[in-house]
Amino acid sequence: MPNATSARPGRVVLDWRHGTTGELAPCVLCGTPALCRSPVKDLPCHKGCAEQWITTHARNDADRARLIRLHTPNKGGGVR
Repeated sequence: MPNATSARPGRVVLDWRHGTTGELAPCVLCGTPALCRSPVKDLPCHKGCAEQWITTHARNDADRARLIRLHTPNKGGGVR
């Protein structure tokens, strides 16, 4: 899985090096104020919330890999 690692089995770590920040706005996942913006959707979201959401909602390893690709930008700025 390029640009993502597993800190421990089953735990997702996204590569958001190209993420941006913006005005404080409610995180789309937890509702608390977030400066971070998802690098793919440009929505207010904590990186940890996105990682936890994928970890919780992935049905299996293949689904986890698909969700990581979906939420990690490629080098050109688009989605994998």
